Amino acid sequence: MFIPKPGRNSYIGPRDYRPTSLKSFLLKTMDRLVDMYLRDEALVLVPLHPNQHACQARKLVETAFHQLVVWVEKALDQQETALGVFLDREWAFNNTCYDTMCEAQARHGSDHTIVRWIMATLEGHVAVATLNGTSMGLAISRGFPQRGLLSPFLWCLVVYYLLARPCGGFFIQGYVDDMSSRGG
Repeated sequence: MFIPKPGRNSYIGPRDYRPTSLKSFLLKTMDRLVDMYLRDEALVLVPLHPNQHACQARKLVETAFHQLVVWVEKALDQQETALGVFLDREWAFNNTCYDTMCEAQARHGSDHTIVRWIMATLEGHVAVATLNGTSMGLAISRGFPQRGLLSPFLWCLVVYYLLARPCGGFFIQGYVDDMSSRGG
């Protein structure tokens, strides 16, 4: 079921509607328990990258901008060239493969059973469209579940391995300005 987003001038495209979630309270409870486990257990062993500014306590857009400005000022003081490249999180968020999400969890020390459970919940997503009484379903194999409790955290685990890679002296930073930045 889709609900029209308020404040739109027209409702002709898919981004003009918000999907509703009919997940049971049991699945939502499991999401919350898995999120707590990952934050309280897995992150204790392998914390998120220090240049990651999302979904963590006291790490916001403001802290990301401050870190970036300090780095740029230092580069300019040393008469080095500074270049900023900004990527669209929405495209990456919607096109990350489920296998990539689960691999990131496993590398970060998540329990194998948790990784398998998350993969099973991800693989169960099916998009169904009905037009003129005819329904068509499509199994989804990529993209983070929208409005899921675990989605922002899983995204942080994927991004961790992008930030942690050697980058030839380049400063790399991750932040998100339109997700909830709740701490763990």
